[in-house]
Amino acid sequence: MDASLYKETITSRGVKYRYYFSPAQPSRPTLLLCHGFPSTSHDWWHLAPLLQAKGYGVIAPDMLGYGGTDKPTDPAAYVPSLISRDIVDVLDAEKLGKVIAIGHDWGAKAVSRLANHYPERCIAYAFFALPFVPILPPMEFSAFLDLAKAQAGHDTFGYWLFFSDADVDAVMQAHIESFASLLYPQDPETWQTRIAPVGALKQTLLDDWTAPRAAYVSEEDVRLWVETFRRNGFDAPTCWYKVMTTQLSAKDDQQIPPERAVPPTDAPIFFAAAAKDYICTPQSGYSVFATDPFSGHDIMKKEYDGDHWIILSHATDIAKDLGVWIENTVIPKTKL
Repeated sequence: MDASLYKETITSRGVKYRYYFSPAQPSRPTLLLCHGFPSTSHDWWHLAPLLQAKGYGVIAPDMLGYGGTDKPTDPAAYVPSLISRDIVDVLDAEKLGKVIAIGHDWGAKAVSRLANHYPERCIAYAFFALPFVPILPPMEFSAFLDLAKAQAGHDTFGYWLFFSDADVDAVMQAHIESFASLLYPQDPETWQTRIAPVGALKQTLLDDWTAPRAAYVSEEDVRLWVETFRRNGFDAPTCWYKVMTTQLSAKDDQQIPPERAVPPTDAPIFFAAAAKDYICTPQSGYSVFATDPFSGHDIMKKEYDGDHWIILSHATDIAKDLGVWIENTVIPKTKL
């Protein structure tokens, strides 16, 4: 990512956001890129240039808790309605009216709630690995784990409990090389055994277990990631999980009116599933988009033969497929 294209803005609630912005060519749409955990806007470094080469504008914030953006450690600062307002404020800083909103991992949740709270700011939506995140009633986290397990067929989100522990930053900092190897393992099934079950991730870190590195990241990529999170810590990023396990997110979602429970039917949707993602499983994503609320939507589904990090491993394929979708579906529908 070109460092000269980064800017900063202060949102309406007084939070500083750092973001990357490359303007669109005339009559071309701008793409909002929202990253997830544990990342920064740098995660788009493969994909963003490919999209810019097609004439699209790109705006990619360091999401709250990451990179050059402020890092509050109170989970209440991360409720979806506030994150949505922050994103709109970032768009307003560049006088952007409507965008194509794209999210990976927790960025997909941010895009989901942007669709709920500010659908007028988006002409289309794309979800990578994680699908649209439905609004659920507040429930005990154990019940949520059971629901997710039933959907995926195996444990998926057990590590959220560790990320909600008071000592999460101390443990992860002390064993950061182990965690880095777990993020990008050569064998994607590592996530199913070493991360997904309750208690597995913390024990793996305490054992300083390491996995061989996946081919789509270099030793230098991992070094830069370690340097970034050793400097910034994990207390703020894990608030994206704490807001879930404490039910703050679910309670905040109850203000969304029923008629805005899903994106508008006139907004096309692109879902990129990761075939070897054992946490955000393809089937879980497909099941969301197969529900009645999405029966009237125009949804393009693509599956890539990679793990969770398809935006790194399959950026060329994704850029090509996104381009076709934007040109053949989004632009004709929105009369850009």
